Amino acid sequence: MPKEKSDLKQEQSWKNNLFSRYMLFRYSLALFFFANLYWIMILLYKQAIYLLLPIIMIILIVIACAEQFKLYGQKEVNIPWTKRAFKSQILINGLAILIAMLPNQMSIAFPVFADNLYGILFVAIMQLLGALISFYNLKRANRVEKNTDKFYYRFQQSFGDIL
Repeated sequence: MPKEKSDLKQEQSWKNNLFSRYMLFRYSLALFFFANLYWIMILLYKQAIYLLLPIIMIILIVIACAEQFKLYGQKEVNIPWTKRAFKSQILINGLAILIAMLPNQMSIAFPVFADNLYGILFVAIMQLLGALISFYNLKRANRVEKNTDKFYYRFQQSFGDIL
């Protein structure tokens, strides 16, 4: 009985350590989920066509989050929806910057910000930060898929090579 309990603990530890590789993705997706949700709430007031952008992102983020939770206990890494969500977020960030710079669109797409240089600059900086976070996550996703990330290296040191 103690041997089975030890094996169960070892297996649980193995799963938890391997799953921690995806922690940055989960936190970043949560950040983007709430940022897009906030944008949806603001645009519901204005009822603008731009409402489609954050809605699409929320859907992609939810699918990516579901994909993340399916990875618990899995040895093989397959994260196409996570990568799609981050690529789409970069696209949406770029579109948001363009929209903010178009004449008379700032007050429609981002009604809580002033339609002046400072408002546009603030929105552009926030969108650039979002894009940088997404770029970093994509870079990390490629390393995770190739098992060249630091988490996997530490995992190998603790548990040995499993793949």
